[in-house]
Amino acid sequence: MEDKKAETGLQTNRALLREVPLFAGMDERELTKLAGIAHERQYPKGAVLFFSDEPGDALFVIKDGSVKIYLLAGDGREKTLAIFGKGDFFGEMALLDEGPRSAIAETLEETHLLVVDKANFTRLLESTPRMALKIIRVLTERLRQANAQLEGLAFTDVRTRVAGTLKRLAAEHGVAAEGGVRIGIRLTHQQLANLAGTSRETVTRILCELQDEGELAMDGKYIILKG
Repeated sequence: MEDKKAETGLQTNRALLREVPLFAGMDERELTKLAGIAHERQYPKGAVLFFSDEPGDALFVIKDGSVKIYLLAGDGREKTLAIFGKGDFFGEMALLDEGPRSAIAETLEETHLLVVDKANFTRLLESTPRMALKIIRVLTERLRQANAQLEGLAFTDVRTRVAGTLKRLAAEHGVAAEGGVRIGIRLTHQQLANLAGTSRETVTRILCELQDEGELAMDGKYIILKG
């Protein structure tokens, strides 16, 4: 019974990893090997997975749930860099450059993770060169996104930033809904403000304006972008 349960878990994890862009293109043998060295961890909402400046010792893949990556200023202000959901991965940078973690990772809800430790991840890279090329592409794309965020903060008005943040979230986490796209992650107004680089009060006002204008609708705590 235990062997059957373990095999089912391995197959489930292999299917998840196959959908992760970083591992796409790996053959079944490689995926099975990867699933075999990944171990599972469950975290409650609000759990800090790592702090900035800590040593990087693992790569994380989200099996279920969501995680925010953010920086914390000396006065307590928070700047959210990214929100990751099911199938996303994070934590790879500190493994590649041998440096410390560059940001804080915290769960937004109860979250189930697959974790690949540093030694196993390094061996996997050495045995799968095409995976290293994919990491370069992913890191380049994330750098472009960071540059776009900086440009937005510097040159666009706050309404444009909030609307742009919503569109980005819809592109990354959207699911089809009646009349539009539902952002598949529940975010508070404060969390959205941290992503857009503004205040909670401003986000609340802009969301109300967009709702009045028919640009978005609410489905419980989820946002639906119209159009």
